[in-house]
Formats: sequence, C-alpha cells, structure tokens
Amino acid sequence: MDIEAPVDATPERHPIEFTASGSEYFRIWIVNLLLILVTLGIYLPWAKVRKLKYFYSNTWVGGDALDFHGEPAKMLRGTLIAAGFLIAYSVGSNFSGWAALVAALAFVALWPALFRAAMRFRLANTSWRGLRFHFAGDTAGAYACMVPPLALALLPVALAGAMAGTPGDQKALPAVAAGVIGLGMMLFVVGLPYFLWRVKRYQHGNYAIGGLQTRLKADVGVLYGIFIKLIALSFVAFLIAIVVFGGLAFAGRKSGMGAAFVVLAVVLGFGGILLFNILPKSYLQVRLQNLLWSTTGNELMRFDSRLLLKSYLGLQCKNYLLIFLTLGLYWPFAVVNTRRAQVEAVELQTRIGLDQISQVARREEPGATGDMAADLFGLDIGM
Repeated sequence: MDIEAPVDATPERHPIEFTASGSEYFRIWIVNLLLILVTLGIYLPWAKVRKLKYFYSNTWVGGDALDFHGEPAKMLRGTLIAAGFLIAYSVGSNFSGWAALVAALAFVALWPALFRAAMRFRLANTSWRGLRFHFAGDTAGAYACMVPPLALALLPVALAGAMAGTPGDQKALPAVAAGVIGLGMMLFVVGLPYFLWRVKRYQHGNYAIGGLQTRLKADVGVLYGIFIKLIALSFVAFLIAIVVFGGLAFAGRKSGMGAAFVVLAVVLGFGGILLFNILPKSYLQVRLQNLLWSTTGNELMRFDSRLLLKSYLGLQCKNYLLIFLTLGLYWPFAVVNTRRAQVEAVELQTRIGLDQISQVARREEPGATGDMAADLFGLDIGM
C-alpha cells in the first residue's frame, strides 16, 4: 500500500445505511416465489439475483451504494451442480451403509472447494464505487477449517451405518456403532466454537478490495464464552416454559376452570416455545455479529458493530408474531427489518479518507483472471 495513515490519526466514522422498504421487497418476493413455483425451481438463480441487487443497491457506504453483478445463467449452472451433488449424497445415503459412507467421504472431500468457489463468486460480483471485491482465501485454508467439523458431523454416523450392514457379531455391533457416533458427536459439540472460529477467520480474514485485505482478530476464548452463555440461556428459557405451562395446567385442574386455563396454558405455552427459539437465536446472532465485525479490518480501515440485544430481541418477537398472524405474508417485511437492524448497527472506520481508500484499492486492484474460474463456475451458496 502506498499510503500510510498517521499513527495518531483520529478514525473517520462512516455509518452504513440500509434504505430498502418492506413494501418494495414484498413485490419482489411474491413475484419470485410465484415464478419459482411455476418453473419448479428453475427460476431460483434469477430470484436470488433480483433479491441481491435490491438489497445491495440499498446498502450505502460513504454516499455510494453497493452493486451485485452476478449473472443468473451462470448461477443456474452452479445451482444445478450443487443440487446434483446433494441429491447424489442423499440417494447414496439411502442405498446402503457403505454407499452412505462413500457419499459422506465425497461430501467432506468436495464441499470445502465448493465453499471457496461460492465465496469467490459472491465477492467477485460485488462492487462499491466501481471497484470489485475479491476473496483472497486459498483452497488449503478452506480444507483446513472445514474438513474437521464436516468429518466429525458426517463420518461417524456413516461409518456406524456401514458397520451395521457387515456380517459378524450382531450383538456387539450396536454398542460399537453407538460408541462411534457418541464419540464423534462429543468431539463435534466440544469443538464447535473452535470450528466456527476457524471458518469465520478464513472468511473475515480474506475479504479484499484492491490490495486492501481484512484480518480477523477475534479470540477463540470469547467465542467459547458466548456458547457457554447460550447453553445456560437456553436451559433457563426451557425451564421457565415448562414451569409456567405445567403450573397453569395444574391450576386449571384444581380450580375447575379447565377450559379457560387450558386455553391460557396453550397461549402461554406457545409464547414459551417462541421465546425458547427467539431468545437464544437472537443472543447468538447479536454476540457473533458484534464480535466478528468489530474485530475485522486492517491498518487503514476496520468495522465496528454495536447491535443491541434488547432492541434486536424486541424486533424478532414482533417479526415472529406478525408472520404467524399474517400466515407468512409478513416474511419479506421481517427480512428487511432484520437486515436494516444488522446493517445499520455497523459502521466503517478509516484512518484516511474514503476517496484515498478507493484510490489505493483502484491502483492495487488485481486482474480479473484470478476470479474467472469462480465466475464461470457460478456457485453461490450465500454468505
């Protein structure tokens, strides 16, 4: 990089704005949904491009909006490849135990490469001020962060299924299979925060525009703390729901007002189940966003996320309730509201002006050949 910021430079703050509206996105969503149904899913890439272009064009950084340039026809190829791969895995899993094991091995062997291709495609087709982003992660990094969790999640079950179909001591096989599955699940659960940290470090540590590449400085210990609190929060929410529901049912039988108490119990029970889903999920989303984006950046720019749990939780309760009351028609409004809360909680902080940032990125922008393979492949599995 040619420009160095002063050591004591006060960061310039650039809030990120999201100007989409629920009514506008509702029209896009309902048309997309109908066309996907009519075309038996073939329209899915076109629907995704319409959604991404609308959301990106309404995301503003420093007075300029993002843009998405992906071509639906190329994305259709990627969608068909991914669908064919998943269908082959599903069919193989139902064919026999050994076929399921081979399918699981193929999935573990190929998915990291597909994930990297999807990251490259998404960023190569995203731009700001005419500058294309790119993903700098290599194939080795994708395999290093994704193979261990995939192997622990898939291979023990597949191996146990294969063992169950082999001749031998049928009395001992169930115990051995259960042991294999149990060990794999235990290692996966214990290592889940670490595996997530590795995957996010691979993602957030390889976002780039021009020669400016981000790094993730989040500590894995903080991630373990988040998951421990999440487990405790889920357990408490579950106990509260059980106590309230059981207490009301018992009171209803004792008072003789069975019907009224049953209705009240059902309502509160539904609320408890809803809370059991919303509260832990919202907590995890808020804490992960604030941790990951507030530790992403480089020497010239960084992000800062301050999403508040109280307001975000209230928003999600409102979204779930209105989706239920409108039989799903409020869904696009909920999506826009959630995206606005998440995006506008983040600001970009730079130690030099945005014009200088874009000049540095433009001078050091790599050639397009590096992302041609990803663009031709057209795989987009989301980010």
